[in-house]
Amino acid sequence: MKMEIYKSIDDLPELCSMADLEAVLPISRATAYRMAQQGVIPCLRVGRRFIFSREHLRQWIEREVAGKVIRNEQTG
Repeated sequence: MKMEIYKSIDDLPELCSMADLEAVLPISRATAYRMAQQGVIPCLRVGRRFIFSREHLRQWIEREVAGKVIRNEQTG
């Protein structure tokens, strides 16, 4: 099986696995699993596997970045 190399969210397939996700997010696998289990990262749970939608991940990242900008503007 050929291993894909992803450099950004845009490079991910439409539906991706935890391994795909950890290739583009600067967090550990344990943190990614914890965030998925807590519902922080949008995902589907199929049995014991987590499935991520590229579009939902993109929207989540945009919301997270926008929230940080707003909080920084309010405190700064």
